[in-house]
Amino acid sequence: MEIKSNNVLIGAFALAGIAAIFLFALWIGRFQLDRTYEYYEIVFEGSVSGLTKSGTVQYNGIQVGQVVDLRLARNDPSKVVALVELDARTPVKEDTEARLELFGLTGVALIELSGGSAGSPPLEAQGGRDYPVIKAEKSTIQQLFTSAPEAVDNANQLIHDLRVLVQRNDQNVTGIMTNLNTVSEKLAASSDALEETLENVNKISGNVESITAVADDILQKDVRRFVADARATANSYRKLGQQFESIVEGNRASIDRFAREGLGEMPLLIAEMRELVRNLDRVVARAEDNPGAFLLGNDVPEYQGAE
Repeated sequence: MEIKSNNVLIGAFALAGIAAIFLFALWIGRFQLDRTYEYYEIVFEGSVSGLTKSGTVQYNGIQVGQVVDLRLARNDPSKVVALVELDARTPVKEDTEARLELFGLTGVALIELSGGSAGSPPLEAQGGRDYPVIKAEKSTIQQLFTSAPEAVDNANQLIHDLRVLVQRNDQNVTGIMTNLNTVSEKLAASSDALEETLENVNKISGNVESITAVADDILQKDVRRFVADARATANSYRKLGQQFESIVEGNRASIDRFAREGLGEMPLLIAEMRELVRNLDRVVARAEDNPGAFLLGNDVPEYQGAE
């Protein structure tokens, strides 16, 4: 009885698991049936390494679909046509763009959609094509793959040029290294002289600092002495001014009287002095013309000679 009851229990669990799986499948199927899709083509120029069927398609970082087919363009094998299945609610506009991006560090690529302004009309199929075509721009990956061969060629050319340059200048490089070794040896041999020179320079620097300090002290003393003398001179002039002011105040009455009376007689005094000067001029002229008459008081007759 126990064996039969265990088998019944196991069978019940198995049937319950199968029923749960069946119900989950029905729920997923209903979810998939409720969702509708739109299909678009994206034409890439160059390699799409890392992109595979069922690859992820994102719009501004949100997964909106997957890649359902990859093929080469019939008229131009350098281009790759990717057929993508997107959620019908994805707002694909005429200015929407696609580019290839790497997913992490695994090397797997995905398609990233971006752009699509609010005022742009929805993207429609044109020119008798089966699906609308989303414009593709070169991504960093494609630019890397495109420019990689050229970069390798440039690197090889650079290495070749460096090799030729070294070969042409081998003797010059050897001479430079020899000269450097010679200079190093001479510097090592002259290390004692250099140390002595540095010590002398330090001594000279110390002496210069001492002289500067002494000169600074002397200048400060001279400046202080000059300032003291200037202050003393200013005080002397101040005292002299005070004394002059006191003299003027003490003799203000005499000064006022002189200004009233003495200045009025000044023109007469000046006229008399001018007359005195003219008289003196006449006396001097007379003395110069006839000194004898001037001294003796009469005219001396001139010598006429013998008749």
